[in-house]
Amino acid sequence: MKLAAIVMSIMNSLRFGYLAYLSKPQADRTFYRLLRKQPVRSIVEMGIGSGVRTRRMFEVLQQYHSGEKVRYTGIDPFELRPEGSQRLSLKQAFTTLSAPNVKLQLLPGDPFMALSRAANGLKDTDLVIIAADQTGEALDRAWFYLPRMLHEGSQVFLEQPGAKPEETVFRVVTRLEIERLA
Repeated sequence: MKLAAIVMSIMNSLRFGYLAYLSKPQADRTFYRLLRKQPVRSIVEMGIGSGVRTRRMFEVLQQYHSGEKVRYTGIDPFELRPEGSQRLSLKQAFTTLSAPNVKLQLLPGDPFMALSRAANGLKDTDLVIIAADQTGEALDRAWFYLPRMLHEGSQVFLEQPGAKPEETVFRVVTRLEIERLA
């Protein structure tokens, strides 16, 4: 029995090492390391894509903060994404992203449309992730709703193009920037 626990602990450590230092895309590693260090109880992700980053984030949270409940809100066009782009249907996303201790809320639409309906229910969000494909007027107008969702320790990350064409990076959006954009 004790040997099984040791083996499981080693496997979990190796899995985290892979996610935090070797997984692709490289930009997502930021979140895995962040989630290990601090408990995050509320996440808003604008632009789910294939859902891989989200599933991996849940995996890290379950490994290092297993008893804590997480509120996750995913905003995505789902079926309305353009052909050829990474996309999940709303039903696939719900099935794929359902996880123990995660209260899953999926909001179809663009960031402005979704946040205009839901921002008041998303108070005290710990982590906001804005994917690179969430651009244009809908995102510009959505910034208005972010300040009411955040608390003093909230972190907001915006994905942007990296040095290479196929690469992206996440940058922290400061509270001052958010207020200015709002």
